[in-house]
Amino acid sequence: MSLTVVIPTLNEERDLPRTLKSLANLKADILVIDSGSTDKTIEIAQKHGAKIFNHPFKSFSDTRNFADQQIKSDWILSLEADVVITKKLAQEIKSSTSEVEDFSAYYIPRQNIIWGKKINHTDWGPKDDLHIWLYKKGAGAWRGNVHEEYKLKKGTAGYLNNPLIHYNYETVNEFIGKINSYSEVAVTQGKTFPFYWPVRDFFKRYIYKLGFLDGYHGLFLSYLQAVYYHTLKIKQYQNNV
Repeated sequence: MSLTVVIPTLNEERDLPRTLKSLANLKADILVIDSGSTDKTIEIAQKHGAKIFNHPFKSFSDTRNFADQQIKSDWILSLEADVVITKKLAQEIKSSTSEVEDFSAYYIPRQNIIWGKKINHTDWGPKDDLHIWLYKKGAGAWRGNVHEEYKLKKGTAGYLNNPLIHYNYETVNEFIGKINSYSEVAVTQGKTFPFYWPVRDFFKRYIYKLGFLDGYHGLFLSYLQAVYYHTLKIKQYQNNV
């Protein structure tokens, strides 16, 4: 079975080399969908033999669905530019896509590394950060403007054991920037949450999801996620005044 790896990009010169280097374990075709990078992203992708399409950004789902339409391979592995495929995961992917299986897609966990630390709880651990990243062409489509998800239209999904290594937020400033940008999108979409949601989310992450076991990372991540909902509420209030 043939496999193509999809990577959406926009100014990813910092993280992209690490991701592309890890794909050597897969020996798959690489398709980069770029939304107007002004750094060395395109040059880096070309050096690694990737096929490149320029596609204006509308939403993350639109970008991934556009990429899927360009592919003729049997299987698609849709990634981000800041993840690493370990040798064990590469072998598991090759085994899952080369054998006759009953599955049309596979959930792959992510091991998030935030501020230099592996996060195993706080709703960011591999057991919670679990999504469909590997699927047969035509098995479904991507949905959602920000936190996009692959939705199956036919067949069922299995689960892989080895995680993607996700080099997530490197600095607090980066996290706060995401809070600002994601809340802007949520306001535009008219999303609403109950007034108690920030407190609920904090205790869910820090207590129920065992965030306290992640040390001060778990405490601060739980707090900042609560700040996101506060920020959203304030922006919604300002828009209605």
